[in-house]
Amino acid sequence: MNSQSAVEVTEPKRRWTKPVEWWATRQLITILNLVGRCTPRAALPGMGRALGMAAFHGMRRYRTVARANLQRAYGHQWGEDEIERVARESFRHLGITLIEFFLREPRITGEEVEREVRFEGQAHYEEAFARGKGVILISAHYGNWEMMGPRLHRAGYRVNAVSRTADDPGLERMIESIRQRCGLHQIPRRQAARLGLAALRRNEILAILLDQNTAEGGVFVPFYGYPASTATGPAVFALKTGAAVVPTFCLREPDGSHVMKAWPPIYPTSTGDRTEDVRRLTAEITQVIELQIRERPELWCWLHNRWKLQPPVECGTQASQRDFREKGPITCRSCD
Repeated sequence: MNSQSAVEVTEPKRRWTKPVEWWATRQLITILNLVGRCTPRAALPGMGRALGMAAFHGMRRYRTVARANLQRAYGHQWGEDEIERVARESFRHLGITLIEFFLREPRITGEEVEREVRFEGQAHYEEAFARGKGVILISAHYGNWEMMGPRLHRAGYRVNAVSRTADDPGLERMIESIRQRCGLHQIPRRQAARLGLAALRRNEILAILLDQNTAEGGVFVPFYGYPASTATGPAVFALKTGAAVVPTFCLREPDGSHVMKAWPPIYPTSTGDRTEDVRRLTAEITQVIELQIRERPELWCWLHNRWKLQPPVECGTQASQRDFREKGPITCRSCD
């Protein structure tokens, strides 16, 4: 995909208040950490649900995106009440995940991780590792994705995760320290090509979340029946190294525990047409992500505009579709 010929809403310039927001976020996390030290574990989900609902009511932009995304994905089979219910539950689950990550994981022990996260499908990892080419773990912002690293580490695997660096350096240091404590080796996106390949050559896990809109360098593949711009990195890694792709997701259970569910490996195959091989494998991986989300839609982060970037329209015209965040008409960049 050439992002310069794709359809995308122009994002507003970064606000001058951003540093203030970053500072406020760090202070909130610090306060929550202090509260969390004397809060029973059983009370943490309630804190998370409250945080999620505060975000739902206080962040109109993301609330609008979530409702619109659900309308696009399920509007043909759900009524407005169900769409509203799942939108609210999605925010609640995200709130719980944030509380678990910032308040629970910094103090969790390996024994607690093993007890609280049931690992289903570990045989799929063993099968994939037997090839000696590493494993590409594909997941999504679904359930508590942050608990997968600690659980895989507890199972004896070395996990390297490609992640976006937070805009705020202070917040990034917080996040990285928690992940490192739990046995996760973090790889910044800008170093993913070199360090990711090295991890696979060491027969380790390379974890990548593949459920967000890609502004540059992606391909359009179906997601809920609509084209979604998707990163090609995992497919390129797999085709280059022969590593198996193992989709894995962490589902939150009603009792507060988790199930880490590994799907059967997807093995890369080459037809000689590199471009088509990458597109086909990316589409296959994305289909598995969709199938998992459909199993329990409320566990996915619907507040992200997965369909933000769309295929180009005829030059000189405006797209008939409108951005879900109601920021006005979408135009073709090549016509600007």
